[in-house]
Amino acid sequence: MLINYSCTNYKSYRYKNEFTFSASKIKQFDEDNISVINSSLTSKNRILNSLMLVGPNAAGKSNMLKSISYARYLILNSANAMQNKENIFEDPDIFMFDENAETEPTEFYFEFSIDDNPSSLYYYSFSFCQKEILSETFAKRESNEKGRLSTKKILFERQGTQLTKTSEQFSKLNQVFDINPAVLFLSNCGGNIKDDLCPDGKVAIDWFHNIKFANRNNNSLDIYDDNPEYLDIARQILASADSCIKGLRLEKRKLDLGVLDYKNPDAVLQALNKSNVHNVGGGLRLSDDGLFIFDIKMAFEKKKLDGAIEELELSIFDDLYNISSGEQKLILYLAPIIKTLKEGGLLLIDEVETALHYYYSQLLIRLFNDNDINHNHSQAIFTTHNTRLLDENLRVDQIFTVTKNNLGVSSLSPLEDTDNKSPRKVHKLSERYIDGLYGGVPDIKLEEIKKIFM
Repeated sequence: MLINYSCTNYKSYRYKNEFTFSASKIKQFDEDNISVINSSLTSKNRILNSLMLVGPNAAGKSNMLKSISYARYLILNSANAMQNKENIFEDPDIFMFDENAETEPTEFYFEFSIDDNPSSLYYYSFSFCQKEILSETFAKRESNEKGRLSTKKILFERQGTQLTKTSEQFSKLNQVFDINPAVLFLSNCGGNIKDDLCPDGKVAIDWFHNIKFANRNNNSLDIYDDNPEYLDIARQILASADSCIKGLRLEKRKLDLGVLDYKNPDAVLQALNKSNVHNVGGGLRLSDDGLFIFDIKMAFEKKKLDGAIEELELSIFDDLYNISSGEQKLILYLAPIIKTLKEGGLLLIDEVETALHYYYSQLLIRLFNDNDINHNHSQAIFTTHNTRLLDENLRVDQIFTVTKNNLGVSSLSPLEDTDNKSPRKVHKLSERYIDGLYGGVPDIKLEEIKKIFM
């Protein structure tokens, strides 16, 4: 589980901003909104199942999620990219409104737990500037047989291209891989190395792989293809509110392009350009054994003139005249949501309310804040503009406000720290937020806008 995270000099986050999943001492919604991890791992072993980021448009909510996505991308791909002679640190997404940011480091920090045997607490951070990695540190604490937490052990520490500290397993890794200025040392653990060569590195890479994203991209189709039972779960969730929906089906149709080697993307693209195939459904998928069209069909019942019932199927991509954008979004978002709930990990959901009815947005949040459903200690970070969602069984320590100043600098603030008086049970967080008690409210000056039209 993710416990603490921070980023510096990424997009609108000019300076260090951080958030924590460690629950405070308040007892509100303890049974469902909190997972209790091994007590030896941390003095704060009560970990929140979800966080909510709220703030005006362009304040930086999406950028915080993107920072996690970007760090994950660098960790998982820098080694492979360098094999192809590509430096993925070459064009970083740094703060753009201050030239000083170009010569200052971008930094990321993760603290996360692995509840295996023995349970472990990991600390991983790295910084880079002007195409090169400046520092990288990976450390660990673990519980012993008596359930006590060990002191922090540095697994490796680097400055530039030099390892300043290293454990035995990472010394062995260094015998296989040199320290490259454009490759995170941890990234080498994602390659084809033996599991026993660097076990802590493998565990960390797997943890970063389990960070998922809910969006409209085609990754949802891959999830449903690998896990067809998830599509039936999605159908049941939709059918609970819309009884007209009778089924969901993934359609996977192979295209015959006459290509001999589908491992050659250039040959496939050339053949595709010569064909009359249009990009229908959810898009095209290229695998070693061919090119496929993916689609999701939603089934309904149609009554015929003679009273008989026949099945009517509509594509959620091609029949948007009949299928709402909200239904399409919900089906696609449910794929990574169900996968995360089933397998564990961290899920990032940007603008959970967009195109969805309030009750569906509410449902997506409650899926994580219900330990009868979320029994794998999965976590989610949501962003929203819908202030009413703040009242949906969320603790104050689960909510962070996001603001941006006149220099374009975003700031993240825990709701707990923005008001000296804790809200009573009779107070609605949404009303207090709208009243400006927590900040993060757009200051729209209507009188100034009127002057534009006068």
